[in-house]
Amino acid sequence: MMRDVQGINGPIKPAPSRSVVRAMMWATVPVLLLVQLLASAGVEVSSFWSQIRQLDARIARVAESRAELIAEPLWKMRYDQVTGVLNEIMHDETIAAAAVYDDTGAVIARVVARPNVQALAEVSRPIAYRNGNIAVQAGRIVIAYSYATLYVDTGSRLGLLLVVGVLATLATAIAMRISANIFIGKPLTAMMSAIQRSKQDGRAYPADVKSSNEFGQLANAFNAMQHTTSGALDRLGHMASHDPLTGLPNRRSLSERLVTLSRDADSPDALIAFSFIDLDDFKGINDTFGHDAGDKFLVHISERLRGTVQSDDWVARLGGDEFVVIRPEVSNEEAAQTFARQLLEAISAPILLHDKQVVPRASIGLAVRRAGDPELSHLPALADIALYHAKTKAPGTVAVLDEALQRDYRRRRDLELAISTGFSKGQFEVWYQSQVDLVTQEVIGLEALIRWRHPEHGVISPGEFLPLIERSGNNARLTRYVLTDACRALQQLTAAGRPHIRIAINLPPSELADHSLAAELRQTCEQFGVAASSLELEITEGSLINNIASASDTLRRLRRLGATIALDDFGTGYSSLAHLRRFPLDKVKIDKAFIREIPESAEDKAIVGVIASLAGTLGLTLIAEGIERDEQARAMREMGVRLGQGFLYHKPQPLDAVLRGLAEAGGGEDRVLVESPSIAPEFAA
Repeated sequence: MMRDVQGINGPIKPAPSRSVVRAMMWATVPVLLLVQLLASAGVEVSSFWSQIRQLDARIARVAESRAELIAEPLWKMRYDQVTGVLNEIMHDETIAAAAVYDDTGAVIARVVARPNVQALAEVSRPIAYRNGNIAVQAGRIVIAYSYATLYVDTGSRLGLLLVVGVLATLATAIAMRISANIFIGKPLTAMMSAIQRSKQDGRAYPADVKSSNEFGQLANAFNAMQHTTSGALDRLGHMASHDPLTGLPNRRSLSERLVTLSRDADSPDALIAFSFIDLDDFKGINDTFGHDAGDKFLVHISERLRGTVQSDDWVARLGGDEFVVIRPEVSNEEAAQTFARQLLEAISAPILLHDKQVVPRASIGLAVRRAGDPELSHLPALADIALYHAKTKAPGTVAVLDEALQRDYRRRRDLELAISTGFSKGQFEVWYQSQVDLVTQEVIGLEALIRWRHPEHGVISPGEFLPLIERSGNNARLTRYVLTDACRALQQLTAAGRPHIRIAINLPPSELADHSLAAELRQTCEQFGVAASSLELEITEGSLINNIASASDTLRRLRRLGATIALDDFGTGYSSLAHLRRFPLDKVKIDKAFIREIPESAEDKAIVGVIASLAGTLGLTLIAEGIERDEQARAMREMGVRLGQGFLYHKPQPLDAVLRGLAEAGGGEDRVLVESPSIAPEFAA
């Protein structure tokens, strides 16, 4: 019944985005700059190597021409003329030095113009002297020259090209930015603005794009789509926040409404009344009249709620048969209760379904909080606590949330969350209560009763924690837990010389649908070396009704193993004779509600007498629960009830105490009836 209520999440901020134009610029400009620089550098490098080759060729020509000029002076040993020729070429800035060697390799003349020049290269040419028929090798000339000037010039040009390239790229980028912003950025911005505004409030906003290019065509198509789908968006928005069947706001709208109430309240002390309505037995309406009639039923209820509230009130359907009515301002809690009772009265007017009058019934959980209360967002959960109390304790009424209900809820939640720990740490204990032969007073069986010894809350009764175990889906785990302990107890009873005492365990309704139960019972009995015939399995009449087919199959499997089947709390449920004939039953337990007033109540005596007569006719063993006084035991014997249990004989206690009591009662064998009952865990208070 309890539900978790989600808080209100704020709007999710979109991740920061980069504009298309900026992204395009970042992707294009560096590439453009790099391409320009590489192209310019390539041209300059090619030019540089061309100049190098030209310089080499020029210096080679200079060396050849000077070799011809100094051939005769060198041969005739006019060395001053040789030096003069060398001095003439020193005006060339690229030439660093020159030298002339004679045919013996001796230096005849040397001129050094630039001694510290870097990046030098040399060219050497032979000096040949010819005079008539005479042709001799007179020596050689060597000229050293430098590339430094070319390097400096090329570096300067490269620097200039870099500056020009950067400026050109910058100018290109600016031009691209302006054009891209005009032709791409502005149209996209207009369209994104229209989309964002549409997302915020669900309305259609056209994109203002005037261009006739592809973006203009796209904007026109977008505007046409916005116009076409605006109505559909409105309908979708309404469907997302409203129940399609009744037209009322839904659970999604509830959180938004609570925020609005807190924000728009005239004063933080204004009282807000929250009524959580749950229809009683709506499933019966669907099962009896069909789901179409059930939908019609819900529409009637929604119309009645609308007709009962004022204009400032708010009505919603959360789903299924759950409704909410919020009154944003009430004078006090009593006024809120009066309003909630008015809602119940409006709901309770008869409704005609398939020509039959149906009287709706509902339960209401009411929570009243101030508008400035931090718990305002938790109003659905708080009202649900009160509704849970109304549904379980007094269906068809209004339950108001108070401190006691909140304490009970917190305790219930704490226990429900501690169930798993209780199993793992062995906090659940199986106690046993004797069942006796009312004539001989001999113990013929034990009933296993589960208890929870909680480290903080002490010993908790089954009436409190068993519904929580059922809600948490741990019924099967508890059944196996009790079954294992019962088989261990049968081992100890056999060792104590009491092999004929049987133990009964209770089967919750969900276990009757579990076809693996019989196999697990057989496996557990084999594990402890006990017979399945030493076990008695108690079921309630309600569990048979809800699972007729599967329950019958499961019970027959268990009975084939030798286990005894007992019908517990007979007389408090459906009490149909057909059930006693249809299912494989061995015993019937008379509920303690019929024993409590005996022998004073003639009516209860008559009922027990009829049950005893019926059991005798059908061949069923009868056992009476809750015997606390001698006169009750005497009355049972007089009416033919042979077996019983209750505080008159023994209270539930741990197995060790039971074994000590049996030992003190005497060492002789207990007399065990063939049809005597066994023991069952108590799944009720």
